[in-house]
Amino acid sequence: MTTAQEKAILALLDEPTVAHAAKAAGVGRRSMYRWMDDPVFSKAYRKARRESFSQAMSASQKYAPVAVQVLAKIMTDTSAPMSSRVSAATALLKFSRESIELDDLATRVDDLEKSVKDEQERAAQASASTATWGAKQCA
Repeated sequence: MTTAQEKAILALLDEPTVAHAAKAAGVGRRSMYRWMDDPVFSKAYRKARRESFSQAMSASQKYAPVAVQVLAKIMTDTSAPMSSRVSAATALLKFSRESIELDDLATRVDDLEKSVKDEQERAAQASASTATWGAKQCA
């Protein structure tokens, strides 16, 4: 990738539209769209977007406990409007459910990975014993 293309990727991450990004990167809009159709540029842009989003999510985790406290405070505040209390309760239930689902999914993935590893080990052992058995027969 060229330096101009790298600047374009940074501009795409910072600007709200492709046109603004092209202008910020100092390239034409048509060039920007052409580059976005290029598999190498597109892959680099997607990677940069994932990295940028990952950093944002990591930073947001710092505030997760505070967010839960705020939602719990609103939910239990009898002087708060009912709509606010319902929204806070709904958000807490949703996050709780998603957390359980993610834990369940992680457990299932771990179990599947262990099962595949065990099966591969059994297959390797069977292959080794077959090779040994075959060698004994030939002798």
